[in-house]
Amino acid sequence: MESVVDVSKLIFVKARGGELRWLTISTLMLAIGMILHLVSPSVAGFTPNWMIATYVVAILLTKPSYRQCVGICMVAALMEVFTSKSAFPYGNFFSEFFASFVVAFFAHSVPALKIGKFDVKPMITGFLATIVSGFVFVSILTLVMGIPQKVYLYAMLPMVALVGVGNALITPFLYFPAFHLFQSFGYMKVSGVKNSDHKNLVLKQSGEGVISVEHLSFSYPFSEEPVLRDIQLDVKKGDFLVVTGPNGAGKTTLLMAMAGAVPHYYGGTMTGMVFTDGKATTQTSIAELAYSIGVILSDYTSQIVTLTVGEEMAFTLENHGFSPEEIRRRSAEALEKVHLGGMEGRRVATLSGGQRQRLVVAAVLAEEPDILVFDEPTSSLDPEGIGEFYEMVGELNRREGLTVVVAEHHLEATLPYANRFVLLDQGKILCDGMPGDVLRYMDEHGVYQEAIPDMFRAQLSLEKAGISFEKSFFNMKDAEYSVVHALEGGQGHVGA
Repeated sequence: MESVVDVSKLIFVKARGGELRWLTISTLMLAIGMILHLVSPSVAGFTPNWMIATYVVAILLTKPSYRQCVGICMVAALMEVFTSKSAFPYGNFFSEFFASFVVAFFAHSVPALKIGKFDVKPMITGFLATIVSGFVFVSILTLVMGIPQKVYLYAMLPMVALVGVGNALITPFLYFPAFHLFQSFGYMKVSGVKNSDHKNLVLKQSGEGVISVEHLSFSYPFSEEPVLRDIQLDVKKGDFLVVTGPNGAGKTTLLMAMAGAVPHYYGGTMTGMVFTDGKATTQTSIAELAYSIGVILSDYTSQIVTLTVGEEMAFTLENHGFSPEEIRRRSAEALEKVHLGGMEGRRVATLSGGQRQRLVVAAVLAEEPDILVFDEPTSSLDPEGIGEFYEMVGELNRREGLTVVVAEHHLEATLPYANRFVLLDQGKILCDGMPGDVLRYMDEHGVYQEAIPDMFRAQLSLEKAGISFEKSFFNMKDAEYSVVHALEGGQGHVGA
């Protein structure tokens, strides 16, 4: 085990995003293959094997392991069995098994084969996979059905070669559009880049707090420009921390780094380290970190996977192996905390947008994390809903002792509850401190001034006119008190 004292120069590269993205892309491609297989017309008795072409594309794009390649091809074989008109469709299982090793070999061991600017690797892979699959299939069919040898040699094998040529032509036409589409989402493995492994390193947190971000820089796959630059940030237990800044400042990336999704899910190159609940995120899976940190995405509806409130609450807990009694207890307690108590039987479709968001929060709370992370949670809420949401989150922070980290543009709603603001711009922390101090920095330096709440902006204008106030204008009550106190002549210092 090697002990790392200075993490500022420690690099972690994740060439792929989520480990299951191969499954996502393969599923999409096989679905396309099935549709094309069903609707593709036959020309003079000839039809390309769309299933082979699509799984070749999926495997070349994502480079899954040999075992995963076999799994993909077995699913393709099963789909072929259901739709095959062959006298012995089960031969597809044997033929696609052998073809899977051909495609896996090309994906892992054969570099790009370019003629000029055109990569012929998809074409050759599609041809050879079809030849191997077809040869095995017609050979088994000949043995099982007792087909004459002359028919096998002079009719069936030439047809296999013809289908192979057809697949050599159609595979590139599927591959290159899929490549550009999925590359734009950062879905593929970057060629020639090896994933880092920190398992044998001893990494110790030097900062204080339940989250310690130490010299963090990060860039996404296929991007040379860092999204985060040398971020140093300690989140203390019990903090209500608001991360703000213009669009593209790196707020979401920073929050995803705290939860381990960066770099484990999104992939990319990370310098420095993030410690969440004392664990180095590069040495800890997202699932393990979820016991300490719960994440609510800006598109919270994507986190709902069931039909009823009770099912949604039980879904993750069942996957963790909790007993039915424990699931009922945790679900009931979490729903009460977000003011949805007794709604286990309600269908999700009948809930309002705000209630659905609370349901997602409750599902996260049921896992009993110590930290909650919200990525722009109020982007789809009206002003009344924003106020109610932060009232609930403020209760979770004060009464339950949960540490809260929020990426937010609507700062006025957070002021009554937040004890700390962090201003992020172009991947760098410009200011970290009490809300009033950060808002004044934004005003004085002309950074993201449009996010300064109107009430606090009025206070800044009055201060520039020479009037001082005892309390900052974080809410109407404090503003009224400070104005009345100033008018009565008892001006005090300006609070933060």
